[in-house]
Amino acid sequence: MAKLYAGLMAGTAVLWSVPAAAQVAAAGAPAETDAAPDPGQLTEIVVTAQRREQSLQQVPISVTAFNAASIAALSAETIGDLDTFTPGLTITDTSVTQPSFTIRGVQTDDFGIGTDPSVGIFVDGIYSGRSGSSLIFFNDVQRVEVLKGPQGTLFGRNTSGGAISIITNKPTDTRSLSGTIQVGNYKKVRADATVNLPLTDTLYLRLNGVSNYRDGYLKDALTGERRERENNKSARAALRWAPTDATDFVLAYDHDDTNKDGPFAIGISDFALSNDPRGPFTNDVIDDKETRVLNAVSFTATHHTGPLTFTSISSFKRFETHNREDEDGTSDPTRYFDTENIERNSSVYQELRVGFDDDRLSAIAGASYFHERGRQTSAVTFLSDSVDRLLGVVADFPVFTILNTFGGLPVFGQTFREDMNNRAANDSYAVFGDATYKITDQLSLTAGIRYTHDRKVFTWTNGGFISPGLDAIVAPGGLYNAIIGVDAFPADAGISVGDFLRQDFIIGPNGLVFDVGALENVPFTRRETFKDVSPRFVVQYDLNSDTHLYASASRGYKAGGFNSTEINSFFAPENVWNFEGGFKSELFDRRVRFNASGYYFKYKNRQSISLEQVGSELPQYVTRSGDSKAYGVDLETQFVVSPDLTLGLTAGAIDSTWVKRIEQERNLAGQPTGEPKFRGVASGHYKHDIGAGSIFADASYSYTTKQRINDATRFTDAAIAPFVDFSKLDRLRSARNIVNARIGWRSPGDHVSIAAYAENLLNNKYYRTLNTISADIFQTPYVRAERPGFYGVELGFRF
Repeated sequence: MAKLYAGLMAGTAVLWSVPAAAQVAAAGAPAETDAAPDPGQLTEIVVTAQRREQSLQQVPISVTAFNAASIAALSAETIGDLDTFTPGLTITDTSVTQPSFTIRGVQTDDFGIGTDPSVGIFVDGIYSGRSGSSLIFFNDVQRVEVLKGPQGTLFGRNTSGGAISIITNKPTDTRSLSGTIQVGNYKKVRADATVNLPLTDTLYLRLNGVSNYRDGYLKDALTGERRERENNKSARAALRWAPTDATDFVLAYDHDDTNKDGPFAIGISDFALSNDPRGPFTNDVIDDKETRVLNAVSFTATHHTGPLTFTSISSFKRFETHNREDEDGTSDPTRYFDTENIERNSSVYQELRVGFDDDRLSAIAGASYFHERGRQTSAVTFLSDSVDRLLGVVADFPVFTILNTFGGLPVFGQTFREDMNNRAANDSYAVFGDATYKITDQLSLTAGIRYTHDRKVFTWTNGGFISPGLDAIVAPGGLYNAIIGVDAFPADAGISVGDFLRQDFIIGPNGLVFDVGALENVPFTRRETFKDVSPRFVVQYDLNSDTHLYASASRGYKAGGFNSTEINSFFAPENVWNFEGGFKSELFDRRVRFNASGYYFKYKNRQSISLEQVGSELPQYVTRSGDSKAYGVDLETQFVVSPDLTLGLTAGAIDSTWVKRIEQERNLAGQPTGEPKFRGVASGHYKHDIGAGSIFADASYSYTTKQRINDATRFTDAAIAPFVDFSKLDRLRSARNIVNARIGWRSPGDHVSIAAYAENLLNNKYYRTLNTISADIFQTPYVRAERPGFYGVELGFRF
């Protein structure tokens, strides 16, 4: 067991978005509104999962929600910090600009601009279409809702797996100033401040800023340099005009500037410093960095008249990201290999909808439009040293070694880079409606439908190879020919070494000679159109005011697309039917909340990427489609032990398998998709008034079973087994135990708070991924580390 940190350590934040008298949610517990009149009761949970404010207990959807209190209890800075404490949700965020989202085993794992996510991310109802802009840092957030299963009739687009909805705080008519200052291990310093100013009786301004820095938690054994450093600044400004009680306008601006280390590759092969992921380790990547600059403007208008509510949401977003990371986990220049993702993206989103609400009928209808322009460069870089190794293996002679030996030319240490440049122009139109009608006081029926029309234009341009230090010496075409696995000098080609050094050509698989200039920098464009109709049906029956039963059937859809690194690739749209049933209940005078649901879904053409050998020396990310199915159960319960103590338990179990899938030339039908079978989260919140304020404590424990593997994974493991010691990778796919905690004090009126916090209290060290992109050519697979234990203290103020 990892060494325990002394004492129970925990974090705090003043609850800017919750009234001072509100009961703080237990860590990982659902978001809550004003405190119940009886402190011995659970407070009501209000969400907007159906695009209108409703009690969570009356929403026939499996939802996990976090308010500002529960976010602070976990010391969460992004939604990536919430997944460990959300059964059914997994977020791989080792790269903040290229995250992967999974809900109930359905994964968005391709960050290329040719495909779309299966899990929709929405900020104040606005769709974030690209992974580069989806994992934003929390900035004055009121609530986060995780909706499981397809949400097509309720949210913008591409929510076949589910949706994550982030709701920020709106300006109010109350003058306030609040903030936090946090310091912790690894030189952590984080500060945020929020000011709310009523400018007139109807015009309000809200400003928020966050600055965050943390030193790296990994140390390069050769250079002594710290890696995995954090550095980000973000800000939000919102101006609200409420000329009447029925009319409301909010203009908001969001900015994010992230400049951090790129993900660190920990080598585990015999060619790394150690084949043990616990180290020592080193990394020689050139210009290692991960950056993002994001700017977004949104305008939301709402007007109520009688039972009708009219809403317009408009948004413009632009961001740039740059991520360069090591792919070999060594400091050996003859095995050097890195990848780089450079992306520029702009998007426009417009939604118009009308809602109707009376005693019997609640309904929404509307239309949405999403327009996107994206540019992406996927680059790979070798050194001439590593190319020389490749040529020595592939062509049976090391070209640069020959050059150095006979010509004395300084060709070692030169970079050798290839670019794949992509452009995307996407348009999506949709009309939708969703209505709930109460047939009796106990029985309600819901029906919804969305029609979507997607149009995509995608362009590939192979930028060829660039080697500033070698262009005058050797021909990039010949080197490329060797790298891709073709004999550099076939016996019947009639080309000598001298020809190779003087000419710019590629020798094809049949010995044919091609002019490199004719193949590089030539754009190839493909256009596709997709149409879809997705319905939703729900039956809900209220046994009484505290117990609600429901059953639903819903269809989800994700547009088809293109693999950004494979010219003229295409994959069909993805769709899913999800069937779910469950109940929500509050018992013993609202002292116990118990919700449960069971579901079954089947995906058709489920899209995911796979790193495979495709007739080349360098493995490629290939987009594969397959059919999968899953059975699962979600459970959530909270109970008030005493007015001071509340406990909670959430859990999710799933059996996700492939129905049809070919990967690594293996038939995976009937085998696991990779999703762990179970995750359970236990949490507790304690608060006690002591006269001079109050003391509080929060603790959350998450347990996730080991990752399930299939024959494709076993094949990959067997291929690298000769140079990897798997006995040292016991924490790669193992079960995971994570504890977060905080303890502190608040002054009377909650004006000042001070607390200690801990994330991953037990300092358990796990590894997120095993990457084999360089395993075949250099025998250098690597892993990426998950974060260790973080702890510190936090001072909060509110006036």
